[in-house]
Amino acid sequence: MRLVLLSAVLFLGISAGIAWCADETGPGVSTAAATEEMAPLADMQWVWAEVVSVDPVTDQMTLKYLDYETDTEKEMAMAVNNQTAYENVKALVEIKPTDTVSIDYIITADGKNLAKNVNVEKAEGIQPMPEETAKIPREEEKAPEAEVKTPEIAPAEVQPVAQPPAQSTETEQPGTQE
Repeated sequence: MRLVLLSAVLFLGISAGIAWCADETGPGVSTAAATEEMAPLADMQWVWAEVVSVDPVTDQMTLKYLDYETDTEKEMAMAVNNQTAYENVKALVEIKPTDTVSIDYIITADGKNLAKNVNVEKAEGIQPMPEETAKIPREEEKAPEAEVKTPEIAPAEVQPVAQPPAQSTETEQPGTQE
């Protein structure tokens, strides 16, 4: 009887421990608060685009991107706020039209695109060419090249090849024997 009672208590203890561990929020955190916190991460979107315009007064920028589903270029407005993180720049005012950006964003309840992370793409390892080497001369600007003279070789006279003397051999015709 003690064995059955001990087994039942042990079973209930393990079940309660498993149920408590299955709650990812942990003690003291409500499930609703955890869901609100994780919701933006589930709806996070990404865009790689070219900046068309920047408006620091309204904290917005206009982007041109390729819609991969329709294979057409489209424009979108992107808002930023004080929680937006920046990479390769410190603030929205440093972003210029024609910059290429990679943005993680969410769509807010009122339907606006809100940037969470803005990464301005920088060309790494590419050094601008000095003006002297960057300029390709046109045909009329090219310096005359040194003329290379090749000696002219007169065509060789062709000597006829001597034919070997014809040998006189009697040819036997089939079917005739002497």
